[in-house]
Amino acid sequence: MDSHSPTLLKVENLSKKFLIKKSIFKKEYFKAVDDVSFSVNHNQVMGIVGESGSGKSTIGRLVLKLIEKDEGKIIFEGKDIYKMSGDEEKFFRKETSVIFQDPRTSLNPRFKVYQIVEEPLVVHSYPKEERKKKVIEAVKDAGLDSSFLDRYPSELSGGQRQRVAIARAIVLQPKLIIADEPTSALDVSVQLQIIKLIKKLKEEKNISFLFISHDLNVVGMLSDRILVLYRGKIMEKGDAKNILKNPLHPYTKILLESLPPDHPGRRKDLTAIPEIYREEIEGGCVFYSRCPVAMQECKKEPEYRIIDNREVYCHFA
Repeated sequence: MDSHSPTLLKVENLSKKFLIKKSIFKKEYFKAVDDVSFSVNHNQVMGIVGESGSGKSTIGRLVLKLIEKDEGKIIFEGKDIYKMSGDEEKFFRKETSVIFQDPRTSLNPRFKVYQIVEEPLVVHSYPKEERKKKVIEAVKDAGLDSSFLDRYPSELSGGQRQRVAIARAIVLQPKLIIADEPTSALDVSVQLQIIKLIKKLKEEKNISFLFISHDLNVVGMLSDRILVLYRGKIMEKGDAKNILKNPLHPYTKILLESLPPDHPGRRKDLTAIPEIYREEIEGGCVFYSRCPVAMQECKKEPEYRIIDNREVYCHFA
C-alpha cells in the first residue's frame, strides 16, 4: 500500500441506490448517493454536510465497506477496497474506524469501559499484556482517566460515553476515522469539548477524519475541506474557509442562512428562509424544486464548474 502518497482515501464516481417499492410491473429506487467523488489526505478533516436523507451516513458506510456500492471506486492508500486480498482487508479494517452518533446505543451496556475499549484489540489478536497498556493510553487520549475503566456506560454522562466511543475508535491507532454525527446527541457545551478533542487527535495522532454532520457550524469549526450534499449529489466542494466565507451554491447559502446568530441579541434580525416547492423534473438539477433562483436553464442537468478552487454544481454560481 502506498503510504507515501498525500492522499489517504480517494472516492471516485460513487453511487448507491436502495429499493423502496417493488411490484409485479416495476421497482422503485431511492438514489442515496449519486456520482460522488472526493479525496481525503493524511492528517486532514473532510466535512460532509447536508440535511437528513442527503446520503451522508450512506457514504460513511460505503467507505467502511459495511454496505456494497452500486458503482464507483473507493481507494484506500492506493488500493481498491473492493479488490483487496484477505490480508489487505484485515489491514484496512485495522486502519479505519468509526464514531457513531449516539453513544447510548453504540456502547454495549453489559460491558465495562475496559472491555468496550479492549474489544478491537481482541478482534485483531493483540497479546493480553499489550492490550491493557493500549486501553489505558486510548482512554487517556480521549480525556478520561483510568478510574473510568471499571464503570458501565450507564454510570457515565453523555459526553463521557462519547469519549469512551472515541477511545475505542483510536485504540488501534487508525489512519482514518468516520465520525458520523458524533456531537448531535450532546449538549452544546459538550459538543465543543468533543470538537476540540477531535482536533487534538488529528494534530497529535495524525488521524484523518471524515466528519459527517447536518450542522454546517460544527463542520466549519473542524474541517479543512467541506463537501455539501443534497439528495446524494454534491452541490459544492472545496476549502472550508472559502465555502463558509463566500458560499456559491444556493443550497450552501440556505444552510448558512439557517444557522442561528452567534449572539442572542441579533436574533431579532433573523429572517425566515422562504420555502419554495416546484414540481420535480426528470433530468434537471436535483435542487430545482427548492432553489430560490432557479430558471428555465435549470431544467437541464448542470455540469460541475470550477470556481475559486472549488467545484460547484450549478448553472449560475
